[in-house]
Amino acid sequence: MRILLLTAMMIFASSAFAGLYKWVDDEGNVHYSQKRPANQQFERLKAPPAAPENETPLFQSNKPADAPNKAVAEETAKNKKIREENCAQAKKSLASYQIYRRVRDKDGNVIILDDKVRATQIKRAKEAISSYCD
Repeated sequence: MRILLLTAMMIFASSAFAGLYKWVDDEGNVHYSQKRPANQQFERLKAPPAAPENETPLFQSNKPADAPNKAVAEETAKNKKIREENCAQAKKSLASYQIYRRVRDKDGNVIILDDKVRATQIKRAKEAISSYCD
């Protein structure tokens, strides 16, 4: 069993160290391959050396990990303001639909709402309030 495992490891290790070849064909195209080209002049490339284990990362932050990012804080403040505006609009719509039966459409025309449409609009306004208001 050990011999079989050792043989398999040697086969995989030898394929990991296979060469890399570079050559130029008759049309001037550059080719790279792990197999040596037949009847072509080639250049054997060496693999780059392995990175040292104790090397510091290329991008290292000097800030503590929990320090807030300025852009994130600005975006959060902007989103909070938008939610507050949406909350105020939803409350205004709810009060309007609860009090008045007549509303203006987008073109400025006055429309009288029947009870079914009015109940639907009140339900939507309440859903918006629960979504946008804390």
